[in-house]
Amino acid sequence: MGEFEPYLLALADLFYPQRCVGCGGRSRDVLCRGCFERLPRISGPVCDRCGAPSAHETPVCERCRGVDYAFERARSALVYEGVGREVVRALKYQACLEVAERLAAPLLEELAEGRFDMVVPVPLHRSRLRRRGFNQSWVIARALGRRINTPASDKLVVVRRTRDQVDLSGRARWANVRGAFGVRGSVRGKVLLVDDVFTTGATLSACSSALLEAGAERVCALSLCRALH
Repeated sequence: MGEFEPYLLALADLFYPQRCVGCGGRSRDVLCRGCFERLPRISGPVCDRCGAPSAHETPVCERCRGVDYAFERARSALVYEGVGREVVRALKYQACLEVAERLAAPLLEELAEGRFDMVVPVPLHRSRLRRRGFNQSWVIARALGRRINTPASDKLVVVRRTRDQVDLSGRARWANVRGAFGVRGSVRGKVLLVDDVFTTGATLSACSSALLEAGAERVCALSLCRALH
């Protein structure tokens, strides 16, 4: 576009302004500078097992002590509150897929320690997939896979319909997803499992169990957000 590029960009912003998914104001990216600076990042000491923020480095925290997770370790980029919650809602319910490419994948790339043989998203039941039109975890996994040069694969499938986890208590969440996931074919090597939100870890653990039973060597889990309440 050469010398006319600034004018064309200004016109595009005038007639098709991009809105910040955090506050709804005008923005040149998915988040304005203010909302980006207010992202509730998880930094500092975390539990080595579940990734929850901790006062000090610990192999197991109070949240996951006594919980039999199938994944080796989990990490999350943001706390599921404030701008973090709005980012997930924009991706999940407003189909703002740019969130995955421009925000989620770069944040999760920082947490993807080591090399993996595949990136696998938590699947949606086919009825929910038809209703929404896309799987937000697949969109994140695909974008992350490109950044870490690892193939994304939809190996996991839902083998029985479950209730929406949002409506359930912690214990009920585990019962709801137990045995709910299967795997297409076999799995080899190290798997990076991806979801949008870690709440109790029940879904990620059930998915990890299915992957391990299918032959995965180990499974580590990443989520864009972590619910702490």
